Amino acid sequence: MDVPTIPAPVDVLPSLVAAGRVAPVVKVDYYGGTAWAVTDMELARAAFTDRRLSKDIELTPEWMRRVTGVMIGSQPRADVARTMVMSEGPEHARIRRLHARVFTPRNTERWGARLAALAEELLDGLSGELNLMERYAYPLPLAFIGEMLGLRPEMYAVMRRATDAIIYSPKQEERAGGVGALAGAVAGWAADPGPLAEGLITGLLDAVDGEEAITPDEVVTWTVGLVMAGYESTASLISAGILEALGRDAGARPRTPEQIDGWIEETLRVHPPFPHATWRFATEDVNLGGYLIPAGAPVQINVAAANRCPHHERTGEFDPEAGRGHISFGLGHHYCLGAPLARLEARIALTAFFRRFPHARLSERTEVGWESEWMTRRISVLPVVLAGPTPNPEGMTP
Repeated sequence: MDVPTIPAPVDVLPSLVAAGRVAPVVKVDYYGGTAWAVTDMELARAAFTDRRLSKDIELTPEWMRRVTGVMIGSQPRADVARTMVMSEGPEHARIRRLHARVFTPRNTERWGARLAALAEELLDGLSGELNLMERYAYPLPLAFIGEMLGLRPEMYAVMRRATDAIIYSPKQEERAGGVGALAGAVAGWAADPGPLAEGLITGLLDAVDGEEAITPDEVVTWTVGLVMAGYESTASLISAGILEALGRDAGARPRTPEQIDGWIEETLRVHPPFPHATWRFATEDVNLGGYLIPAGAPVQINVAAANRCPHHERTGEFDPEAGRGHISFGLGHHYCLGAPLARLEARIALTAFFRRFPHARLSERTEVGWESEWMTRRISVLPVVLAGPTPNPEGMTP
């Protein structure tokens, strides 16, 4: 696959989708080592639920430890506690159980009102021609995850700078610096929580001496993981959904709650924020659809290709009414706990934006910019021209 392994100002999606036309399972040269990529939807579903493909970070091959640096889910670090994407068995179950206390249906519903208020506040300040990424798609999930953690607004910039460096810097030393900066900031907040509002960090700190025996290192590591997974991916989902809508006439854009929900699911299918799932490692020889993956081999699920599996007709088209499924949140015991919240954020963001600016359009003076690599993909520039705010067009619901 011709896909960059460090961030570059390109869109990796065409290359990832093309890999699905080569074979259902593809052997990949990755930094001089051999890895395997699953591109077929049925085999991807099987891989997600096959316990022989483990996410235990200790199974990372030695050659991969040397080259992957701080990439998420691929490099064990002695100073970092285990996360859900790096563990299996009882340890994974314990971590997931603790996180599940946060991502309850009741909490998700409660967060909706605050998300809606944040969206309206951001939209109040928009007019003319602008980069919607910097004025809306990023600030909304950033402010929400900040409030969810209990941070003050002046702390958000630290999260943004560090996350950008970790995920999108082409330089290894800058990515490592981003990890250190974010972990250091969270550790500082945890050590002196006085400036924090009540939120997830204080909740985890309260549990340090509880029956689950959470360690201070786990508070730091889990908070860093939530920032990276919850903020960047949601911004990508929001921006891709708006981009698809702006490519259509105003009358063809989603208006009703049902249309918005269908639009979000199709956006997740066509534009998965993480085009590859995080690494898995074969604990034994695994026969997957007739392809033998040897014990110890690193395996990734090419979500972008599987979602557009070429064995199905017209899967490359964006068609919310087709009701095609996707695996953008994974499957099995590692299914994304934050999926309902991500959908809620996107639903509120798209509904509020198109209620305010039903006739918004893409700028003709600036091109849409992409930035991506093997595991991540985002819109870096979304140039939009806004028409004047409209009070609640017929058919749109708050």
